[in-house]
Amino acid sequence: MKSIFTLMLSLAALFAVSLSSFAAPVYAQGAAAHHDNVSSGKACADCAATCEKTLAYFQKKGGKYAEAKKQDVLKDCIALCKASADLKSRNSAHAAKLDAVCNEVCKQCAEMCKELKDPALKDCIQSCETCHDCCG
Repeated sequence: MKSIFTLMLSLAALFAVSLSSFAAPVYAQGAAAHHDNVSSGKACADCAATCEKTLAYFQKKGGKYAEAKKQDVLKDCIALCKASADLKSRNSAHAAKLDAVCNEVCKQCAEMCKELKDPALKDCIQSCETCHDCCG
């Protein structure tokens, strides 16, 4: 988990640096690639929103749902999905790099929610699996 967090922070720092060599737009992808980024970006944005609702549910429910490890998985999923959706919406050349981490965390989040065997988590599981497929 620490390595994912470290990678996430490193990626955030990279994106925050506005050097012209990193900020060059990607125009050569074509319309099909742009469409794929838009639909994949929507899946990521939807996943972030669903995980935000799930995190609020966890915090309200308490007990095993309040465990820091579980809430951290949701928080990581939210942050990565938001960042991934943003990069895809801009056709960033760095979107694919972030996809690998987003894919891993979405899979982990879906598995965690499945293990809780709570019907209220159905949307989170489905959304994370969809995003996992888009980022894979």
